[in-house]
Amino acid sequence: MNPGVPVAYLQLTRHPRRLVIAVLGLAMSALGILGQMGFEDSLFRSATRLFQELDADVVVISPQYQFMVLPAPFSERRLYQALSVPGVESFSSVRLGVAPFMNPVTRANRTVYVVGVGRGGRVFANADWERQARALDAPDAIAFDRRSRPEFGPIDALFQQGPVRSEIGQRAVRIVSLFDMGASFSADGTVLVNDDGFSRLFPRRRPGLIDLGLLHLRPGADAGPVVAALRSALPADVVVLTHEALNAKEQAYWRGTTPAGFIFLTISIISLLVGAVSAYQILSSDLAENLPQYATLKALGYPDGYFLRLTFEKAWLLTSLAYPLGFVLALIVYASATYLTLVPLVMTSGRAIAVYVIMLTAASAAGLLATHRLRRADLTELF
Repeated sequence: MNPGVPVAYLQLTRHPRRLVIAVLGLAMSALGILGQMGFEDSLFRSATRLFQELDADVVVISPQYQFMVLPAPFSERRLYQALSVPGVESFSSVRLGVAPFMNPVTRANRTVYVVGVGRGGRVFANADWERQARALDAPDAIAFDRRSRPEFGPIDALFQQGPVRSEIGQRAVRIVSLFDMGASFSADGTVLVNDDGFSRLFPRRRPGLIDLGLLHLRPGADAGPVVAALRSALPADVVVLTHEALNAKEQAYWRGTTPAGFIFLTISIISLLVGAVSAYQILSSDLAENLPQYATLKALGYPDGYFLRLTFEKAWLLTSLAYPLGFVLALIVYASATYLTLVPLVMTSGRAIAVYVIMLTAASAAGLLATHRLRRADLTELF
């Protein structure tokens, strides 16, 4: 035996086939957890992308509001009332809806998310979005998200030749500009229209009813006291939230109300169990094969801590061998899913480190369980 080679490594590599199976099991576990976390993060980030770009300190919504695709209208008069509250400087309004968009090439319809921008103050913190929205000078003019699903047609390529004509809700529209947002799990595509354009596309919506009220506070105003004052001043037919609270509410809907949160959690637990079982199998098999040797070492005075440290070294080696493979496979899945769905999946350093720690902890716990027999047994029973 080469004294420079760790005992843990020599024991693991004694059975290469078993080692490969364990490494593959742990790699698949890492892939499952990284994939789940990537899809979950993408879901919640994309679901709130529009709201994240809103230029608002405080947001007013209806108590019946559920999430962005199922908003509930309320009277715009509440925003005028809000101007009387100290600290509120101005407001703007947003109306939301879905309608069939006709592919200009195939003439097939696909539901598009329509964002109606009010005539008031700023709506988007994203300067390009705001510029595109304010350039909509006619009811039939729309700005189209060039990163929408390809089923809407080759809008970007057609736009290079000039304004693109199509239909939304069987009403003629002209795509006069493009912006970049991206598809999400709640919307395959998005268009921006001005206030008159929204009324034209949704004639049954009563004038004066809006879905989001965006309040801009005076410089130096504290959002907390202003929100409290607004809640006291406005009737109970509206709800006043900070911008951050609205984003949290939207994410809470996806996590708690839809099956997505439960599904992602289940995938994580199953993936982690697969990794733990793989680690336990190889560690317990190795322990069973080396019980006589371990018994001799215990008889010579080696403490239980030595065997625990040896097992943890094996767990670390297994995780370090398997995780890079799972990480590379996860990057491939991220890139493929982004290409196919147009919903970006982004690998973060924090996630990569966290999953490695989780995998190492699970493998160590499996090793601790595997050494239970050795720690509890009588020496005479091990020979």
